[in-house]
Amino acid sequence: MRSIINKFDEFINNPVKYTSSDTRDISKLIITLFFSWIIFVLYLIYIHPVQNVTSKSLVNFDSLGKIKINMTVQRAEEVSRLQLLPITSSGLINRGCYYVEPQAGSGLERIRFMVIKDAIATIEVSRNYTLTTANGAQVGQSIDEVKAIYGKNLVTKDNTLVYTTPKKKFRIVFETDRDQITGYRAGRLPEVDYTNGCFDYQN
Repeated sequence: MRSIINKFDEFINNPVKYTSSDTRDISKLIITLFFSWIIFVLYLIYIHPVQNVTSKSLVNFDSLGKIKINMTVQRAEEVSRLQLLPITSSGLINRGCYYVEPQAGSGLERIRFMVIKDAIATIEVSRNYTLTTANGAQVGQSIDEVKAIYGKNLVTKDNTLVYTTPKKKFRIVFETDRDQITGYRAGRLPEVDYTNGCFDYQN
């Protein structure tokens, strides 16, 4: 066991020298490949963890996968293994309302979260044709398709369709244009009803 540890230390300190010192030593080559595999696995687990929230995660009235409404941004990052970056263009961070979005390359494009006093209030999906709700609705569907999914729990309000959830303090609001769903937001009241997002927030 001690000899294996010593070889590992030698490999970590100078892997190139270790490998090239005697390329004819098959056992040394095997050990090199073994240690390289261990380092790669550790990198995946601790340095580059697999994200828990993906484009296959479902949007519910109070969650996107493991990200829950009322979570802090920090806790949402921990459970999702995503970076949630502030969208500073909103210009409203100092008022206590701002937006964060998943890091680029996460597969969650055109998704953002409204944050009120560091707690996630809404999940907003805009022209993302992959992400679906827990009931099967998504951007690009027709108004009639969404009405068929939610039935009597869906009401028309101006240019939106509003789904009243089993938990009365939550809603899903679908934005429509020319008989199609162009986006939707899920979350708690009153924030989910903000037509203009953070501009409607009163500190």
